[in-house]
Amino acid sequence: MLLRTRGASGMLHDMDERIDAFLDDLEAMHAWQERHARRGEFADELAAHTAERTLLERLRGAVGQEIRVSTESREITGALVFLGAGIIVLDGPAVTIVSLAAVVDMRIPSRRHRAAEGVLERLGIASALRRLAAAGEEIAVELRASQGTMRGRVELVAADYLEIAGRIVPLSRIASVQARVNPFA
Repeated sequence: MLLRTRGASGMLHDMDERIDAFLDDLEAMHAWQERHARRGEFADELAAHTAERTLLERLRGAVGQEIRVSTESREITGALVFLGAGIIVLDGPAVTIVSLAAVVDMRIPSRRHRAAEGVLERLGIASALRRLAAAGEEIAVELRASQGTMRGRVELVAADYLEIAGRIVPLSRIASVQARVNPFA
């Protein structure tokens, strides 16, 4: 026979409240662990999806946005207006054609990627230089490895070199080209 007194009843009531609070805490902890596991699965899925993306896709997603590009010798800021074979064209204080091979780093505000290629993406620096030469534009050619800048009108653009101001320059040595106009506009 169990005797309960008024004090004991109050004590049992306190014990029930403690057990309820403990069970609520366990339930909340379990719910948190499930949310955390789902977030982890989402993060893993996102990381796997991102691992398949390329710099070109990131640049395609940034066309029309202002980006900042650093080469070995300077930083260039402008709206990304064209993406070609190994080059980007930025429209800022001047139009600058930048060789992707000369890029040290970039700052792109958007994380958007776009997989679809543009029809003109096959055009590279030689195409840009030919168009500038045909327009008679005076340009500034910045060489890689901080080898200086040459100014003048393009005299000749071959498959892998250009001639400017009587000097022959391999296209692979060009970091950037500045002009007044966008050759792809």
